Amino acid sequence: MKIILSGQIMNKKIILRCKKSFKAYFGFLLILLFFWRPSYLHSDQGQSLISFSFSFGYFQPKAEAFKELYGNNKFQTSLNLSFTLKKNLSLYLGLRYLSCRGETKIVGQEFQEEKYKLSFTIYSIPLGLIYSFSYKKVHPFLGGGVSYNIYKEIWDELGISFEDKKMGFFLIGGAEYFIWKRFALLGRAQYSSIPTKHGAKLDENVNLGGTELSLGFSLHF
Repeated sequence: MKIILSGQIMNKKIILRCKKSFKAYFGFLLILLFFWRPSYLHSDQGQSLISFSFSFGYFQPKAEAFKELYGNNKFQTSLNLSFTLKKNLSLYLGLRYLSCRGETKIVGQEFQEEKYKLSFTIYSIPLGLIYSFSYKKVHPFLGGGVSYNIYKEIWDELGISFEDKKMGFFLIGGAEYFIWKRFALLGRAQYSSIPTKHGAKLDENVNLGGTELSLGFSLHF
């Protein structure tokens, strides 16, 4: 019991440390972006070299096993950075966060058809390339790449947890509508695939990917 408790405390400390580091990183980055001289962040043609975006929306899971436990249309948030490599080509890096709660029922003499509360959390780090073009104030874009995913599932009443890390891939498309020179409204759709192979404690070969629809804004520097 002491080993289990110490392990749970250690996991909470690691997650809290990661959250604090992430907030500090983005805070420091935003300070640099706002206080650096604009000439450092623009190409010779005046094109923005760095953009930061925040979006929120709904995630439609792909796997039926996931839907049965946690339902459809899960709320999620994303933070992303883009670095211009060429005129229409950018490097895309981000962080996606999804947390949801569900319920399962175990049938059998040992469990007496008891229901158990579940909670699921996933952090996804996408890395890829984005091709964008412009038509007046509208800038459509398409892209794709790979993702590194850290997920955890907890049976609340039993104190059972399962966590793992898996690679996946994603395809993304959307558009920005520029209200001002450096500020744009953002709409995007994304398809992701995250095969787990062995799944969690509830099912095997669960794919944690799906379809995402989100809205947000972007800042260009």
